[in-house]
Amino acid sequence: MKPPLKLISASLSASLLAALVSVATAMPSFAADPFRTTNPRAIGNETQKAFELMFKEGNYVAAVKQLDQAVRAEADDPLVFALRASTFYATEDYLGMQVANKRVRRNAEALKDKDPLRAYAYLAVSDLIEAGYIIKTEGVSSAPKVLPLVQNVFDNIKKAQDIDANDPELNLIKGYIDILIAAVLPLSDLESALTSLRQYSSPDYLKWRGVAMAYRDARQVDSALDAINKALASAPNNPELYHLKGQILWIQGGSSLPVAVKQYEIALSKSKQINPSMLTEIRKECSRLAGRTCAEK
Repeated sequence: MKPPLKLISASLSASLLAALVSVATAMPSFAADPFRTTNPRAIGNETQKAFELMFKEGNYVAAVKQLDQAVRAEADDPLVFALRASTFYATEDYLGMQVANKRVRRNAEALKDKDPLRAYAYLAVSDLIEAGYIIKTEGVSSAPKVLPLVQNVFDNIKKAQDIDANDPELNLIKGYIDILIAAVLPLSDLESALTSLRQYSSPDYLKWRGVAMAYRDARQVDSALDAINKALASAPNNPELYHLKGQILWIQGGSSLPVAVKQYEIALSKSKQINPSMLTEIRKECSRLAGRTCAEK
């Protein structure tokens, strides 16, 4: 029994968008840059805590609370509002997502003189969020309206690359965009799409998660398992990573199915920190896979 494609993709759509919109910005302290080990940019302490709660710990509930503090303390930080937009997306509050995105764009524009690479990266993120808003509120018939925004995404990514093509933060954003395109256009070159993520991006828990997702969608199980194990080594407490590993093992089938159920159960054991809509999907998938009701412990 193979999991249907709709089942696989729907439950991680919010976290994919969250990862796509997640970049850092210049703030007073240089100690918390999650992307760079050399030439770090600064990031506000409250924002950095929210970033790691969301993506390293996979604690959506705590991350949302932490974002409230970050918004109060670091309102000039585009990352705060990019993260905020992702939480609105996760709860299907598309108006809230649009409001947060206006702050992403405003703060990105304000960075142009101080840090143009990151300003252009955030402008790309803002256009991506705007495109998502239009599709979600107007449907697929709005595609012609979205195409100019998609072109703007690529134009701003190119402007950032012209400044520093090897920047790990930029390549994290570009990498997730590349694998999204590879998923939509199956004839595209998956290995080329993964170059930005695999070679130049950081942190590892987002890098290898993206690689694992791409190989999962391509049904390349061995490569997907290698990547998800690397992600888990970097973020062993993240329930979303166990969920992803469970999906990959489900695709593998056969003797891997009991192990897949175990991964789902590990994810469900951390139910108090998972986004409620994702928790519902994890529970449904686990029950379908196991042939019995899966409940949080």
